[in-house]
Amino acid sequence: MPRKPREKSRFGIYHVILRGVNKQIIFEENEDYLQFIRILKKYKEVCEFKLYAYCLMDNHVHLLMEQTTTELETIMKRIEVKFVKWYNRKYKRIGYLFQDRYKSEPINDEGYFRTVFRYIHQNPLHAGLETAIGTYRWSSYYDYAISQSSFVDIDKAINLFQSNEKCIEYLQYISDEKCMEYNSLSRLSDTEALEIIHEKTSCKSASDFQHLDRTLRNQYLQKLHYIGIPIRQLSRLTGISRTAINNAIRERTI
Repeated sequence: MPRKPREKSRFGIYHVILRGVNKQIIFEENEDYLQFIRILKKYKEVCEFKLYAYCLMDNHVHLLMEQTTTELETIMKRIEVKFVKWYNRKYKRIGYLFQDRYKSEPINDEGYFRTVFRYIHQNPLHAGLETAIGTYRWSSYYDYAISQSSFVDIDKAINLFQSNEKCIEYLQYISDEKCMEYNSLSRLSDTEALEIIHEKTSCKSASDFQHLDRTLRNQYLQKLHYIGIPIRQLSRLTGISRTAINNAIRERTI
């Protein structure tokens, strides 16, 4: 079956996601994050694209970028090939690292640009990797916080919000808006979902989960739901009521 053509942006601006094949971790050490950033910087110059936001998670990458002289397909292919060659050489492995083609969605208006801009920067918070927005190291948030960057094009967003202070205020407002959802856990069987729960929480049974400290339990519920396990399935596998799970999720958005 032929692949569906990518939807084009009227302005050449896209939200792009790269994800590890079979949910594989693609950043094992700080050096791996740094190398990806070096490659991103290099091809930003070579391909002359603009980068408005990025976030490197352990097994996927978010980019908010604008193509100018080079097509998005070419840009992403160069970035992927360069990083995979480096990664395979470092870890003495062969084969694919990224799953299928990158995913992309067009940004066709300022409203959705704002939504994606915040979604990318709040990704670590919703994934449970930070407790306060801006403390996660591998995103472009810091570039906006100090209003200075060596390679992120911060002026467009700052001008859009009229000032750096208003831009940061917008990023600090907790939102549960979803964009092109990174969801490698869709349509999981109960067995597969249980494996993920065990991996993320170290709980080996529903009883273990129920005996967790309430604060820790709710943090786990927020993270598991955010990465794709539905509330009904979470309730069935952990023994926690749907009401309690809904309340835990709402705590993150207050």
